[in-house]
Amino acid sequence: MPSPFHFLLSLSALLAASQATPAAAADVYLTWQHDPTTTMIICWQDQATGPTAIDWQKQDQNTWRTSAARQSLLPSTERLVSQVELTGLEPDAAYEFRLAGEKKIRRFRTLPAKLERPLNFIEGGDPQDGAPMEQMMQLAASLDPAFAVLGGDLTFDDGLPEHAGRVERFFRALGRDLVTPDGRHIPLVVCLGNHDVNRAEQWIINDQSLPNNSEERRAMAPYFLASWPFPRDPGYDVLDVGDYLSFVVLDTNHLNAVDGAQQDWLRQTLATRQAVPHLFPIYHVPAYPGVRDMNDEVSKLIREAWTPLFEQAGVRLAFEHHEHAFKVTHPMRRGEKCADGVVHLGGGAMGVELRAPRDPAREPHLDKTAKAHHLHEVVLEPQRRTVRTLGIDGREIHRLEQTVSEAP
Repeated sequence: MPSPFHFLLSLSALLAASQATPAAAADVYLTWQHDPTTTMIICWQDQATGPTAIDWQKQDQNTWRTSAARQSLLPSTERLVSQVELTGLEPDAAYEFRLAGEKKIRRFRTLPAKLERPLNFIEGGDPQDGAPMEQMMQLAASLDPAFAVLGGDLTFDDGLPEHAGRVERFFRALGRDLVTPDGRHIPLVVCLGNHDVNRAEQWIINDQSLPNNSEERRAMAPYFLASWPFPRDPGYDVLDVGDYLSFVVLDTNHLNAVDGAQQDWLRQTLATRQAVPHLFPIYHVPAYPGVRDMNDEVSKLIREAWTPLFEQAGVRLAFEHHEHAFKVTHPMRRGEKCADGVVHLGGGAMGVELRAPRDPAREPHLDKTAKAHHLHEVVLEPQRRTVRTLGIDGREIHRLEQTVSEAP
């Protein structure tokens, strides 16, 4: 029979174990760098002693394979960023994976190779790092989207070491809240915003203040570039989904000038995708503001350098962010309302503190504005698209329906 002394030692050990802080779970998120119909990048952020590989298989096949992660340190933290790209996957297929050493099964689904049924995704921006962001992530997941697009200012870290906690909270929300009830993680496509970099001159068109090479860009956007393999260097890129959808992800004067090399790249990128039925530019600072003045220096340059290229390529819908309020423009062409012009949608207000937008009655480019947290649910079909803008309570703020036009 154990002595009272041994009993007390055992009891003390049990109490100590129950009061110990459990190891934090890895923050898992998914993204793409190549065609989402056949690839997936599984990412996680964790302590340096966390998992270094994943086991994965097509769902319920019992053919587990192991893939090692590419790892790097998240700047100004003791956390590692791990990434595994899976290739050669089947389109429109369910897969499952687990971090090495863990029992928890997680899931993802590749996108279809052809748009033969409706496909929905979530679009929004400026989530920041507070309770509204988490609530909006949960709303997004409840809509069961195929993926989500976030248009910059992801964590409001400004590239500063003292804001590393904001970065951690954001990725914790992705891993916890941007998951469907059946355990499917929702992949993301992201772009840069001004609060993802630590440039001193964010509102001035001054090419001398922009970084000149990859090393300088990594120093200026340390958390963003360490966490996201897309958009690749230099910070703008295009993601093609089969032959029916393309996201042209742009940089509105954060690491790259709006004009010059980026404008040349945009011209060529759009010219070779005019036959894509759903062709969407994604960027942070708006061409057509809903809060700021139309003469904002960056917005004015975007209208001069980019929007004529959108119009020539047959773009009908562009997603904008940055302003912390909802706005949608009339269809615009050459700065004027035009039935076959480009609608500029959104204002970047998923979770940030809201601002008061301008009155559409006094701004000829604006159709509707609202001081509201919001996200967009976009439903794509072969001949049309529908965009529902939802508030934080899930109620519809605005609805846009467009017929997909023939290639110009």
